Amino acid sequence: MPRYMGSYDPEEIREHILQSRETLGPRKTQALLRAFHLGDDQLLLTERPTNTSNPPRPRTIAAGYDYKSKTMFVRFRGERIASGLYRDGVGYEYYNVSRREWDRFRRSPSPGREINRVFNHKPYTAASW
Repeated sequence: MPRYMGSYDPEEIREHILQSRETLGPRKTQALLRAFHLGDDQLLLTERPTNTSNPPRPRTIAAGYDYKSKTMFVRFRGERIASGLYRDGVGYEYYNVSRREWDRFRRSPSPGREINRVFNHKPYTAASW
């Protein structure tokens, strides 16, 4: 089975979020619904900006973690719109992430390297938000 699990239609995603309430907890469920319906991921991605070893061109721009479901949420850099300023790019959800791995990611001087080293070997999907 591939690590990347493809995309789903919007109604299927909404139903999955609602069914995950017991696993995610109420605050993370609300944050996901807000991100999905309103495009506002501020409550979901609490680490803004993420660290970077390359300030002019960071790979990740925001991240968040849900301790209950062991899910890490990451927003990658998108298109450059001005010098040192990037539009939000695609989001990903990484599963089976321990607290220790999340803490290491947050403290890492290069989150992009940490993703390549650790998280790309875990199950993940492109985010619907």
